[in-house]
Amino acid sequence: MRVLDILIPFAQTGRIGAVRIGAQLKDVIVELGPPWAEGSSVGAGGVPYLYAYGCLEVATCHARCQMIESIVVQTDWVTMEWPSRESGRAERFPGGPTYSEVLRALSEAGCSWGVYEPLTLGDQCAIRVPASGAIFVFTTEDVEEPVLCNVSVADHRPHSCG
Repeated sequence: MRVLDILIPFAQTGRIGAVRIGAQLKDVIVELGPPWAEGSSVGAGGVPYLYAYGCLEVATCHARCQMIESIVVQTDWVTMEWPSRESGRAERFPGGPTYSEVLRALSEAGCSWGVYEPLTLGDQCAIRVPASGAIFVFTTEDVEEPVLCNVSVADHRPHSCG
């Protein structure tokens, strides 16, 4: 597997299997098993709201509903860990695709994108895919060509969860 095999469909749809904005964490757990790690920050009633499956991070509502509000794929690891089709197991593959590799893969998939100015500053640059709202952030510090750090989608609209 290659990281772009995950990222391009994610850019097109904003989802990775059951992991999508608005889904419940319990539905993700049915597909992927229990999270491999939880964040130390907690919301209402001491419930964590950051969960990880290797390089795949899921943030949920800070209340008890645990609706997914953001998804981040960390790509700046030398070796990425990713949930395999076998629950609880990890696949490993190289991370760190370059700017040109990402743009070529998006183009080959017919996926349009544009520069994302709010995160293009200092030692990084970013692009956004309108179809899904996916934002690709690249580091430009100490590299010949920008290298992808992470890809994310998020929904910052408030919801009522009782």
